[in-house]
Amino acid sequence: MSNQQPSKRHSRKNVIRDFEKHITLSRLDYKPRVKPGKAMAKVVGLIFAAAVYLACFGIAYISWSKGSIDANMLNKMSFIFMIPASVVGLMAFLISSNRREFPIREDIRAHVRDFEAEHGYLWRFEPVLNQLELEKIDIEWLIKASREGTLTEMAPEDICATIQALHEALSGNGQQISGNAILQVEKNLASGTQATC
Repeated sequence: MSNQQPSKRHSRKNVIRDFEKHITLSRLDYKPRVKPGKAMAKVVGLIFAAAVYLACFGIAYISWSKGSIDANMLNKMSFIFMIPASVVGLMAFLISSNRREFPIREDIRAHVRDFEAEHGYLWRFEPVLNQLELEKIDIEWLIKASREGTLTEMAPEDICATIQALHEALSGNGQQISGNAILQVEKNLASGTQATC
């Protein structure tokens, strides 16, 4: 029993070392990487909405000052102009947000292609992945995609969430993982190393 415990600890260290050698966690920290872009996209949306509203209101105000429309009509129009301004602002936000996220998503996909390489990588963590409880992420599909080399088809935010949870579990900071699962992952990683040599 005393020989088995250090072996499991040693296996965990080997697995974490291999994981950190292949995967750069900072490149897969999705939410913090997209947060500044989202904030800027909100500002862009607000600017566009304000510009449209002010342009429409300006035209209505000039019409009112020339006597083309009465004050009651000006009041009604000032509320009606909020609809196109909101639509334009929302569209500007979505376009700006997507343009800012696109390079980050592509960088994540490139990193996934790097560590997955020819024979896949994440599937080797199957015993641990099966013990993780992740919402909205199909672990079976992820493992299958890793084996088949199609993991980049998965949404980058889901890949990032899975890898972050996996790292936490391996480090002992997340969900508890059995020692046997760690030993099996170590064997999978060793067999993968031999296959690529």
